[in-house]
Amino acid sequence: MTPNSPEPIVRAMLAAVHRRDHEHSTSCCRPHSVEVVHLGSASIAVCHDCRFESGFHTVRDCERAAADHRYRTTA
Repeated sequence: MTPNSPEPIVRAMLAAVHRRDHEHSTSCCRPHSVEVVHLGSASIAVCHDCRFESGFHTVRDCERAAADHRYRTTA
């Protein structure tokens, strides 16, 4: 992260939208619904069921994290 980076703002925005749009009252979907959000040269994988997020990485790394998270939550 560089000085004056928008990263904290983007993280807070994604977390707020995530909580607003996909709140589960009882149980999560199986497998979890994970989205890879592309933000310029970086991406982030965000789970709409348990609020998992991968952090900012390459598209490939985020897609791998999303696939792994879906696989771990199929049961």
